[in-house]
Amino acid sequence: MLRWLRRLLTRWTVSEAGASRRVMVAEDVPSDRFVLIVALMIIFFAGLMALEVAHMLVFGAWNEAIFNGVMLIVGTIVGAVWGRSEA
Repeated sequence: MLRWLRRLLTRWTVSEAGASRRVMVAEDVPSDRFVLIVALMIIFFAGLMALEVAHMLVFGAWNEAIFNGVMLIVGTIVGAVWGRSEA
């Protein structure tokens, strides 16, 4: 179900194996837990964006609290992916 997201989050490292000019490719697959957390964050982001649009259509005004929730989700996703790439 979440294979597409797992492929997006997989890291590949290429290194030479020595004088024989062979190339080795190491694949670092993310854990199921990490993929599920990122998928949930994407769903939460889409839901909050829909809520903000609905609020703007109904009331004609920007809701700062919903926008703060969107920024929290974006920061969490960026922090998780960036933190994983540094490790």
